[in-house]
Amino acid sequence: MLRAAIVPAFLMLTACATAPADAQRASASAPAYRAIAFEIKTWGRTAGSWSVEADGTVRHQKIDGSVFNAHRVEHREFTIDAAAYAQLAAIAAELPQPRLDRSECEERATDLPYGAVRLTNGKGEEEVPFDSGCLDAPYRAFMGRVRAMDDLVAAWAERHPASRVEQVAGG
Repeated sequence: MLRAAIVPAFLMLTACATAPADAQRASASAPAYRAIAFEIKTWGRTAGSWSVEADGTVRHQKIDGSVFNAHRVEHREFTIDAAAYAQLAAIAAELPQPRLDRSECEERATDLPYGAVRLTNGKGEEEVPFDSGCLDAPYRAFMGRVRAMDDLVAAWAERHPASRVEQVAGG
């Protein structure tokens, strides 16, 4: 009789003990971000952007020419594999904590491109602003990580044909 009570109790305890371990393994294999996005602007006008979802969906927008004159906008949509997404997420994870504040920049060049990286996880979206005109050493290192992400996604995009091309009038 005692054995009949012990076996079900043991099975229940082992099920409880393995559930957190299984959950930890699942969360360890899940990407840190559900999405990573980037937009760069000059004088309030978008000069390029992209977004990458954890499922591998990529949307890339490339401006060919000056946003102040007639120019082309090339749109690309394609997919990447989990390893490629992990590479992008690893660079994003290297962005400094606490985040650098461009208003605290001591050495600044004006009128250079600026924008934001958006990191989306299970808790929401974090916008990480950047200003390429900040020339302080720590900020330059931060901008190096931002450029590394942009260069990586641009390299992926170059391997895919434009899905849509817009001709934009100047002005």
